[in-house]
Amino acid sequence: MSELPKPDDFMTADEFCARMRISKDTFYKWRQIPGAAPVVHKMRNGALRISGADFAAWLLGLRSDAA
Repeated sequence: MSELPKPDDFMTADEFCARMRISKDTFYKWRQIPGAAPVVHKMRNGALRISGADFAAWLLGLRSDAA
């Protein structure tokens, strides 16, 4: 996996799915399970964005849950 995005950068749902190598269907299923997906920000136009900070926090949470 490449380096983490900058905390103030936002990625789209498509970018997140590509980075995690999952389908959009999987992403939307994960969103239904608390903690299974990173925090998502819904824009005024309905588009979903994930901040670099939320993505990093989510990944760290996965690490500590597995340990």
